[in-house]
Amino acid sequence: MNQLAQLLSTDARPSRPPMARLTRATLGMTAPQARVPGFGAGPLRPGILHLGCGSFHRAHQALLTQRAVEWEHSAARRLQRSEPPAWGIVAASLVTRKTIDALAAQDGLYTLLERGPERTHATVVGSICELVYAPDRPEFLKRVFADPAIRVVTLTITVAGYCADAANRLDATLASVQHDLHVQPSTAIGLLVQGLRKRWIDGAAPPVILSCDNLPANGRLLRQMCLDFAALHGEDRLASWIATHVQFPCTVVDRIVPVTSAADRMDASASLGLIDTVPVCAEPFYQWVIERFDGARPRWDAAGAEYVSNVEPWEASKLRLLNGGHLAIASLGKMAGCATVADAMAVPGISAFALRFMLDEQKPTLPASDHDIDAYARQLLARWRSRGVVHQLDRVARGASTKLPGRLLASLRDNLCAGRPAPCTVLAVAAWMCCVAGRDDAGQPVSLVDAMCAELKRQAADAVNDPVQLVALMLAQPRIFGDDLPRDSGLRRSLQEAVAMLQQQGVRGAVAACMAGLLP
Repeated sequence: MNQLAQLLSTDARPSRPPMARLTRATLGMTAPQARVPGFGAGPLRPGILHLGCGSFHRAHQALLTQRAVEWEHSAARRLQRSEPPAWGIVAASLVTRKTIDALAAQDGLYTLLERGPERTHATVVGSICELVYAPDRPEFLKRVFADPAIRVVTLTITVAGYCADAANRLDATLASVQHDLHVQPSTAIGLLVQGLRKRWIDGAAPPVILSCDNLPANGRLLRQMCLDFAALHGEDRLASWIATHVQFPCTVVDRIVPVTSAADRMDASASLGLIDTVPVCAEPFYQWVIERFDGARPRWDAAGAEYVSNVEPWEASKLRLLNGGHLAIASLGKMAGCATVADAMAVPGISAFALRFMLDEQKPTLPASDHDIDAYARQLLARWRSRGVVHQLDRVARGASTKLPGRLLASLRDNLCAGRPAPCTVLAVAAWMCCVAGRDDAGQPVSLVDAMCAELKRQAADAVNDPVQLVALMLAQPRIFGDDLPRDSGLRRSLQEAVAMLQQQGVRGAVAACMAGLLP
């Protein structure tokens, strides 16, 4: 290379200054297209303790809390009040410190990328005021819980975190529960009861305990777990106080929040002009339905949350239309060789199949309410078709054997009892059986992350091409199908025909046959 070429080479050009990291000190340096908290750069005063600082919480409750605080801040400015708003979130991780440490390095700030069909909106969320990895700082967590300023405790801890048995009572055989009872609380249930005990001893009012997990009657389940834990600990008076004084409202939460990718981190940094190592990505839609309760809370209603007297109609429609529809689409989509929900919805016939499944088969099983189910179903179709958010079918289908009873089989039972045909549900269940057997339409292996299916998959290897044998094997799983469904000879025949159709004509042919009324 000659001298001129060397001078013009990339190495000879002046290098750009390194990009700064997102922190409260650099918040004023964000690019103009990014939305920043509307209450200034300083941390909020704590008012909420949250257990479980995962992606869903940061894309849902933390965002809505920020919007509620912004609404309150705007109202306070109009009234010329200068005190910084309350309702900052103390976020506690119970399992892993990785996210907590990364957020702490950014003063609790992170970017939410809301990916719509046409464009992405970037918002810096600043509602988290303090972060704690609970195993490292148990005394700090005790002090936070005891602080009367903490008026609400929220949770996103996944199903396993409730330590419930099959009868929805506390499973005292779990090693984690025994550790909580005899050594040191580390589960969410143990920590809640520990904190409530301190409030009880101090004669202080308890916080409202708000489950935000995707569980039926989540508030009632959480209440029962706390009562059981207190009773097992030999504290009947504490259990009585919890039963009388502590509110556990039920909630319904909804938002698609995929796993953050390297592309998301690059897009967040590009949108901000600052490095963000822990952004989250979500669809534009969100829903938060909360049973009415007494006491102070952020103006979540100003941010789009809805307070109702009974969440059951919303809970039922979400479980059977959204969750049930997701599972049906995932099973058929994986058989068709698709990777994402949007890919599956693009398979000819599946969109119409999903709408019929929701309106003809799931809707009649829902409790009467003023919830507009037709509008909700069409809204779901639009969300599922959107390619703004990459929603992996593997994630939707994870643990499907435990999801099947509540999301597909419960409504199937209702329809069978009422004498209503349910061919779409039968085809969805048959597709799940074929996925467990392990081959898609192209003969490629189907992967499932499902502890129960690991053994089923080995047993199904010899039945992969025999619909009668495959259906018999699957129906012989009482933890999934119970004792009643295997005795229904008509259902058994329908499943055999649906499996045979999937094996012979693939997903497209089977869906077409179902829509044409050729499957019972």
